[in-house]
Order: sequence, then C-alpha cells, then structure tokens
Amino acid sequence: MIRILVVTALSLLPTLLWAGPVEIASDKMVFMHKSERAEFINNVHMKRDDFELYCDKLVAFYKNSKLERAEASGHIRLIQKEITGRSDKAILDQTNNTLTLIGNAVLEQPGGRIEGETIVHNMNREETSVQSAKGGRTHMTIDADEPGKSTLPIPDVTK
Repeated sequence: MIRILVVTALSLLPTLLWAGPVEIASDKMVFMHKSERAEFINNVHMKRDDFELYCDKLVAFYKNSKLERAEASGHIRLIQKEITGRSDKAILDQTNNTLTLIGNAVLEQPGGRIEGETIVHNMNREETSVQSAKGGRTHMTIDADEPGKSTLPIPDVTK
C-alpha cells in the first residue's frame, strides 16, 4: 500500500481543534471542493504535537478554508501523553469545541478509566458526560494510590 502524507491538506484544515501543524497520513485522500469536504481513507493517522488519532476513515468538513468538524470512523484510537481512548466513531466539532466518542467509548490514563456508549467532552466548559447504551450502565474506575492523584482521563486537544 502506498501511504500518502498530506502536508498540503493542512492549508484546508488549519484549525483542527488546535493551532499549529497537523499531519494526516492515509492510503487514499479525496477532496470534494464544491462540498468543502475531504476524506482520508484506510490506515488514517492524524498527529499534532502529542495528540494522535488513528482510524479507518476521517471525513473533514470545512467552510472558507476553516474546519467545522471532522468525523472519524472504524477502529478509533486516541493517544495523548499517558491518556488513551477508543471508540467506534469520534466527532471533533470545532464550532462547539467538543470531542464526542460514540460506541464502546473508553478513556484511560494511569489512575483512572471511564467508559460508556458515548463520551462527550466540552472543552469550553471543561465538562465530560458519559452516557450508557439503552438499558446499560456507565463505568468509572479510580485507582487512588496517592491522595489527590486521581483525575478523569480527558484528552486536552485544545492546546
């Protein structure tokens, strides 16, 4: 498979929830200029500083060369420093400044883990909500070996 490093795509996606350079690599990339959409397909790896997202497909929606939202699907994995996450789908909403993990959503870091059907992190309010599947339950594990050291595992993608 030929990997495509998409540095030139950054001019279309300049504010992917952060300032600074973002690199996206995938097996295939398709830009739909009229609908202001870009699709990155197969073995997608998005990286910015210490934040990384891996998925099968990433669709970026932009307007006037500014990202409005990006939707990742298939085998989602998130990594930022000691924080890891996974889900079936992820939505990065630049307009509302939220990160939503959907389907078997889990966020972990040393000392804690949260899981549910959906995890929504509002970066403006620094608030995280965890929702269960219908009839299910949410789960949180805190390993408090040291007083004051237990924190919820929330990726800080606003740097």
